[in-house]
Amino acid sequence: MEARKFAIGDRVRLRLGGYANDNLVDVYTISRVLPEMSNVWQYRVKRVGDGQERAVSEQQLGKAGFQALANQSVAAAQQDRQRIRNARASALTRAAARRSMSETH
Repeated sequence: MEARKFAIGDRVRLRLGGYANDNLVDVYTISRVLPEMSNVWQYRVKRVGDGQERAVSEQQLGKAGFQALANQSVAAAQQDRQRIRNARASALTRAAARRSMSETH
């Protein structure tokens, strides 16, 4: 069995369907090294943008280039915008629920 290509802390991209996803938010960090399965190394990865975790095989991973690492601030900005949208949607939902409750009483 060959040595592992990745170590804990490495920045990687997923290669799904034969290509690497170029979305700046889709940079992952190796969080755990898992046992091999059918002679293929397995890893636990965590997305830098939102913390989503998943298990993947070594064949599904590619090194994240320097450009992706330099653009982490873009991913952070996108994450902040999403938080703002979520907060606004939550506030609108609460306001609608309060209006509904006051109309029924």
